[in-house]
Amino acid sequence: MRLALFNYSVEARMGKSDFEAVLPLGTVLIVKNPVFKKSSPALPIIGLIVMPVFGLIVENPADVEILSQKRMQALFPGVHWKSDLSQESRALFNSPLVWEFPPGQSYLDIATKLKNVGNKAFVENRTTDAIRFYDLALEYLSVEGEDEKTPAASTLLVDILSNKAAALIKLECFNPALVCTEKVLGIKNAHVKSIYRHAKALIGLGRYSEGGEFLDEKISQLGGEENKDILRLRSIVPELGKRPGKNVVIAVRIPRIVVIDTEFNTDGRGGTRQVIHNQNQPQEPLPVGMIDRISEFRGPIQLGKSSIGEGDGFFATQDLEPGTILFFGKPFAGLFVESRERKAFTLNAITHEYLVGIMANKIRLDPDLGRDLYTLWAGPELKSLTENDMQITKVDIARIRNICDINHRSNNFEKDREALISCGIWVPLSKIKHSCIDANVMCNHHDSSFVLMVTAFKKVKKGEEILASYVDPLQPLARKDYMDSLGVICKCRLCKLDLSESSAVIARREKLLGSLAFDAMTNLYPSCPHILARDLATITELENLHEGSPDLNLALADPRVHGVGLALFGQQRYVECLAMLTKIYAVFGNIATNHQHSIIATGILICCMKTEKEKAVLERWAEKLRKHCILGAGTLQEVREGSEPTIPEELKKFGIEFFNDVD
Repeated sequence: MRLALFNYSVEARMGKSDFEAVLPLGTVLIVKNPVFKKSSPALPIIGLIVMPVFGLIVENPADVEILSQKRMQALFPGVHWKSDLSQESRALFNSPLVWEFPPGQSYLDIATKLKNVGNKAFVENRTTDAIRFYDLALEYLSVEGEDEKTPAASTLLVDILSNKAAALIKLECFNPALVCTEKVLGIKNAHVKSIYRHAKALIGLGRYSEGGEFLDEKISQLGGEENKDILRLRSIVPELGKRPGKNVVIAVRIPRIVVIDTEFNTDGRGGTRQVIHNQNQPQEPLPVGMIDRISEFRGPIQLGKSSIGEGDGFFATQDLEPGTILFFGKPFAGLFVESRERKAFTLNAITHEYLVGIMANKIRLDPDLGRDLYTLWAGPELKSLTENDMQITKVDIARIRNICDINHRSNNFEKDREALISCGIWVPLSKIKHSCIDANVMCNHHDSSFVLMVTAFKKVKKGEEILASYVDPLQPLARKDYMDSLGVICKCRLCKLDLSESSAVIARREKLLGSLAFDAMTNLYPSCPHILARDLATITELENLHEGSPDLNLALADPRVHGVGLALFGQQRYVECLAMLTKIYAVFGNIATNHQHSIIATGILICCMKTEKEKAVLERWAEKLRKHCILGAGTLQEVREGSEPTIPEELKKFGIEFFNDVD
């Protein structure tokens, strides 16, 4: 019989850890609420069918406990195993972690051994395993009555509690970490590691002032023996809880390596070709020490009854300008896997299950964490819980799964088998309601650090609801699939328009787009005046299909239409190119800033200069380009080093300075 313990130890994947270290030979488990079902589907392999594996499945990590010999004797006095482990099994494993303790072994020796097993797990990044072993060790060292303990027992107790606090802090379970450090400091008030970890837990809970005062007291107490890590931690406390500085914003927004070249007359027929080199590498890691200085920040927004969906949403408490940061912080649970490690990861784990495991284990260890998570939407059947009916002490695995399905955010590369994985669950972000086309904020997170930033990309009036688009509005099928998965109907302008369109109009649009000569796969456009004239007429018909709402004409944002604009640019037909790019830009103005915004704004600005538009027009488009560069990458480096680095010099001829003193 196979026993599958889903989410029991999410850090211990096959190929990453010795299974003997996760469940030492002879371990006794209490397994609650198992169900008998398939643990894997039938899989066809080279003409053969591998039958599904049946077994006992336990999906909730809170339903699995390691049973110590001490507790075993208390629960089942006089019960003995019918047979011991065979000598062959002992010889096969030959491991110091064999789960047996000689009759004459003292509780102190047993606790020491268990602490060492926990330490091994912690070093191997199996944090939840480490905590389980530390808890077992504590069973043999009663926390009560410290005055009666021997010096050796007290020292061991302090070490175990301090190490457990470190593991809890690593999982961001700060409430139980505080309990551990408080007990240690009650025994040894100058224990340096516990002082540091106690302050880290206070800071993790957002109690910055209290953490600073605690550190000041302990630094004064330690005198010349203060630890440099404690001093460094104290030095960053004043920065916490404040709006992130420009250096942090730039580091989080730094784009992946994407090189876009526009080439003319390179296809042998005098055509135009745009070459995009996308190196599938993650963003650069944050500078050393920066992650410690990042804390949760919330801008001028507040919760209130949503105007477009069930439950609460966020609303602006003042007028917001584009670029205003509304949220900055780390996820409840996150996962980062580099592209070179993705194959090994996906052989042994599923992204969704991994996130579910992290969330379930965190709530198991720190039940208070369920308070915020369970208020998130969990689908039409489970909905969301309120403070009045919420059982925050329970690991509700079904609810956690649904919350993960609906609210997890990724960098949108999960379907690419060669791409990196970077995803997570951010509770505040998940309370921002969705709108395909009427969104006013953009969300982007750093690949490896998981730091997420929510920024207004439009002007937002005081009292207006904060909305984000959780799907690319330019992809109709993706929008439909997303809304179907939520079980709700989006009522934004774009979705209403889609519902009002006839099948004939939809089919006509697809046929027109398919007739355009630009090949989006090869980025080639033939140099033929007759073909270009035909495509321009086709684009005019596409415009007429959306005559009443040009800013919602997503067909104009299609790469094939942009390819026609490139052909006009290559032939120096700047007036026609400007008209087309302006219409394309109107569509992009409704969606969150990405690299396409700056590309289109650059093209428009160049066309304006080539056609010698008045200074006010040039200034307006120069400012739009600046805005998109700052929103997209945090800097104007794209203009300095991009495909059109001469733009600032060209603007000077019109009396316009593109860069200012702070750029």
